[in-house]
Amino acid sequence: MILNRRYSPTNFKFFTWLLRFTYGNWLKWKYRITAINTELFKELKPPFIMVGNHTTLLDPFIASTFVPFPIHWVASDGNMRNPIMRFMLIKLVGSIPKSKAIPDIETVNWIVDLVKHKHSVVGMYPEGQSTWTGTPAPVFLSSAKLLRLLRVPVVLVKTNGGYLAKPRWSHVRRQGKVEVSFSLLFRPEQLHKMQLSTIDRLLNEALCYNDSAWCKQKSLQFKSTKGAESLELALYICPSCGERASMHSSGNLFTCRQCGFTIEYQYDSSFLLSSKGNRESYLPPFDEAPFLDSIVSWNSFQSRLLYRYLSGLEKVNLETPFFFDEPVKLKRGKRMDRMETLIIGRIELYIDRLEFHDTRNAKLESIVFPIEQIDGEGALKWNFYEFYNDMSVYRVVFKDKKASGRKYSDAISVLHQISGSHFPGR
Repeated sequence: MILNRRYSPTNFKFFTWLLRFTYGNWLKWKYRITAINTELFKELKPPFIMVGNHTTLLDPFIASTFVPFPIHWVASDGNMRNPIMRFMLIKLVGSIPKSKAIPDIETVNWIVDLVKHKHSVVGMYPEGQSTWTGTPAPVFLSSAKLLRLLRVPVVLVKTNGGYLAKPRWSHVRRQGKVEVSFSLLFRPEQLHKMQLSTIDRLLNEALCYNDSAWCKQKSLQFKSTKGAESLELALYICPSCGERASMHSSGNLFTCRQCGFTIEYQYDSSFLLSSKGNRESYLPPFDEAPFLDSIVSWNSFQSRLLYRYLSGLEKVNLETPFFFDEPVKLKRGKRMDRMETLIIGRIELYIDRLEFHDTRNAKLESIVFPIEQIDGEGALKWNFYEFYNDMSVYRVVFKDKKASGRKYSDAISVLHQISGSHFPGR
């Protein structure tokens, strides 16, 4: 029974109201948020499902500010390993824990119980994680299956400008404008009649967005003197020389330490090639034009080059790490339990394994994970890297706040694709 489980989402309505009145009003003022079609909730009453595009880590707070009902948001259990945060998220606001990228029947049971038996509102982001580029990730088919199973109204909350105001890779707020709109995406009778493939297609279409294109269409600017700060969390391969983990941000400039390639981050999130250095030497290793006009184009190049690097396995030195960082902490835990520190030292990624070495104590045995035994890999928040192995979750914490955890997640995902040995529960 769900009610007898260790962690049961509950919603303290007074705390939800207080959070909406205080933090919600601050968000509306700070990010100049405009809400469209909030009149929808004058007639629509719980239970219903709310789905949204995941533009920023602030999305649930922004949406909850304008919805007059408590929302049980599905959230990564990685946010709940701190006992204080676990109490606030699960007991006060009723968040539903979800393990990233692995099957979690318990999460589904909680959602069904809250919607069907308690007539509540459940919110979720079918992309599974907030965007690195201001464009959507493919929606898991399991989301369409869940919507058809529940057969309650589905409300779409569409956010524009959230990514540009507070990118996932940045710790800096930008002055701009955010727009959030609400609409009824599916009625129960529609879900009953539609094929699963149709629900999945319409859901992907509804969640499609491009913050950079929207920004240019609206002629908006998201100003900051530190626009490029921490961009290396998202973009970690130089497009000029192809060097890995060589990018460095400072203010609005983003520079490769290896070859000097430099771009300037603009207020509309586009890139301007810096006048520093010899422009003729910056020859793009790909054919698209315009060259590096945005994070989207750079990320596309990066993904293809990463695959090209890792698919040429016979050309790669097995004893040379593909990525490495130092110092890091390797922690281990079980779902939402407190994590213990196993190693403080160095992380090394090879094409067949992930190694951790304790640099404080050379006698301490290294910890090695074969790539095929790593599951549910992903970056959490800004730069934590997490993965599952043998029913335990491991977290890599980087001392350098500009060290990218995403690069390990991306590389291991590519290695799983290449080997064909990995079948994530999606």
